[in-house]
Amino acid sequence: MKTIFSLILSILISSTSIAQTEITTLFIGNSYTFVNDLPGIINDIALSKGNTFNYQSHTPGGSTLAQHASNSNVQDLLNTEAWDYVILQDQSQNPSFPPSQVANEVYPYAESLCEDVRLANACSKPMFFMTWGRENGDTQNCVFYPPLCTYEGMQDRLTESYTEMAEDNNSLLAPVGTAWKSIRESHPNINLYSSDGSHPSIHGSYLAACVFYATLFSDNPFNIFIPQGITIEEALIIQETAYNTTIENDIDFTLQVQATATYELIGDSLYFYNESLNSTSIQWLGITQNIISTKDTLSEYIGDFTDIYEVQLLVTDGCTESTITLQINDLAIDDLKTVTSIYPNPSKGLLNYEGESNSLQSIAVYNALGVCVYKNNEIKTNSWDFTYFAEGLYFIEFNGKNTVKKHLNWIKKN
Repeated sequence: MKTIFSLILSILISSTSIAQTEITTLFIGNSYTFVNDLPGIINDIALSKGNTFNYQSHTPGGSTLAQHASNSNVQDLLNTEAWDYVILQDQSQNPSFPPSQVANEVYPYAESLCEDVRLANACSKPMFFMTWGRENGDTQNCVFYPPLCTYEGMQDRLTESYTEMAEDNNSLLAPVGTAWKSIRESHPNINLYSSDGSHPSIHGSYLAACVFYATLFSDNPFNIFIPQGITIEEALIIQETAYNTTIENDIDFTLQVQATATYELIGDSLYFYNESLNSTSIQWLGITQNIISTKDTLSEYIGDFTDIYEVQLLVTDGCTESTITLQINDLAIDDLKTVTSIYPNPSKGLLNYEGESNSLQSIAVYNALGVCVYKNNEIKTNSWDFTYFAEGLYFIEFNGKNTVKKHLNWIKKN
């Protein structure tokens, strides 16, 4: 009979190595990248987070992917450096046109550019810049294609086209347009457009920069750099929206190699399961035990072992690597083993957990910034009302008796 193994102390320490904290990026686009110096804002965010962001740009106004694909200057730039990432952005309207037209006039050049990127450097990662719909739709082409008559219709087509380009070319995707739509719906008082209803305001460029930072660095975009003209309150909304957009979606926007592992106790053996993303090879390493294995599932006899047990999983895609360490302080079955989930998740604020309340000592809730927003040291219930919380991602920490801890993620929706 299987017994799910839960931790007395389980700390999952994960790190992804992307040239340490230094990234080199080439932007191939047009005025949507050039206006307000989008790469420069990303650099300011990176610096505020202690990272280094080196970049160059090729952004002639109105340029299309087709023009970039045949431009000798683009080819020269691809070969000047071993870029970690190459950002590809089409003219603002092209990917929103009818699917058959996009298939003929956009997709072939997206594929060609991705091939050129990888030919110049096998470890360079193409990334598509999903742009935003115009403030009132594309009035110029509305008569020819009705979906373009509204912002929503234009945004839907841009989202579809850029997502398909990324998936078809096994490339990354910066979901700026998705974050843009979320701000328009939830915080319409934040104006993302300049006066022409097309190009970004400083708020729009800051939103794009936060999305790019989160996607490029696989890190949250919460930072102290706020461009002039943006209030602290607006900056926090923009940062949180960018963060939620890159983590709360069915689409894997990053395609980063990410070490993930689970385990359970079956009889007198521990089973470790590799559940990593986007990796091509793995290796298990025993930190306190003599373990070296490249199998997806690692089985270890534990006998009467009761000391600290540590196993590290190292995964790579051939260019970058990621590690996760599972640390276990006791191999006894703990009193939180019945806490299997919290529900509903997401929810509008009502939160319940499965398990006996007498097994819990306290609960603490942290927001995405790591700030404790709720704590109760005398639990007498198995449900809570957090409807007054702001929308976003929260981290729930249950503390059981004998210092047992259980960590779960919860999404609050309005």
